Amino acid sequence: MNVSDLVDDLYEAFVDGLGDPLAAYARDLPRALGLAPRANCPWSDVFSHDVTLGAPALLSERMKLPPEVVRDAVLAHALAVIDAFGTDRVEDLQVPGSPELLAVLGRARRQRDRAIRRILGGPPPPDCDFAHADALTTKALRKEREVLLASVPVDLDTYERQSLEKQSAGIVASVALARVAGWDQRLRRAVRATLESVALGLQAYDDVVDWEDDLSRGGSWTVCLMKGRRAAETADRQTEGARLRAQVLRSGVLLGLLDRAVHHMSAARRRASALGAESLAAWAASRRERFETLRNAESASAGYAVRAHALSAWAGEVLA
Repeated sequence: MNVSDLVDDLYEAFVDGLGDPLAAYARDLPRALGLAPRANCPWSDVFSHDVTLGAPALLSERMKLPPEVVRDAVLAHALAVIDAFGTDRVEDLQVPGSPELLAVLGRARRQRDRAIRRILGGPPPPDCDFAHADALTTKALRKEREVLLASVPVDLDTYERQSLEKQSAGIVASVALARVAGWDQRLRRAVRATLESVALGLQAYDDVVDWEDDLSRGGSWTVCLMKGRRAAETADRQTEGARLRAQVLRSGVLLGLLDRAVHHMSAARRRASALGAESLAAWAASRRERFETLRNAESASAGYAVRAHALSAWAGEVLA
């Protein structure tokens, strides 16, 4: 199964059902959200990892379910993630909450909920209910904005809890699929834990390589973690009055986040393999290797991961 093609096909069918003129806006949604540089860019070109929009398909390898059930789960998951990204952009004031955008996101939520009901054959139980996930996501996004704008010190537990809560919607459809497959509570918890590990690993990496861009847009978790680390340890007088970038590099917070990225991707690989999701396990193993290489380079040269990411982005634009 080509997960990227499946996601694109499902989203196109969703768009066709909207009717003009809303369909035209929805088809160009990645650019409207600032996630793509060109018009009508497919979602498969926006995210470099199939797991982002296609997690249920990757987790379904041993579930022995009808293809239409898996398709509904992928539809629900993809629309939930797209809605979460759109809501995040609006809450963070990165894009205006135009009537067209709010209408598309509203329709996405309705189609998402209908797909989950089709899978389950009725109203969802609490662990498969998007309403609960939506509430957690909204609360987490508003708390995140409050923390980042104030640039308050935070510890690692707070950071990871907030990261999971704002990505709650990205787990629901996969848990629902496991329930329909007859998996017991222990296995459903394993599905949840696998996706949580993936989410935390990717989030930690993103917050390393994008911390300066995030700061320019209003706040950075990396800076808040640095302040939390310094508050928990003895005061570092050598960095008082230094420029913020130097403080971040000296603090070791980037290396610490890469350590967490390696840890979470290792856990994701083990859990996915135990669930029989070998494609997902192989992907997690490759990401772990990438993160470990960056961690080792970061240990030798503070700021390496940020420089490598910037160079990669530059090469992608110049050499494309």
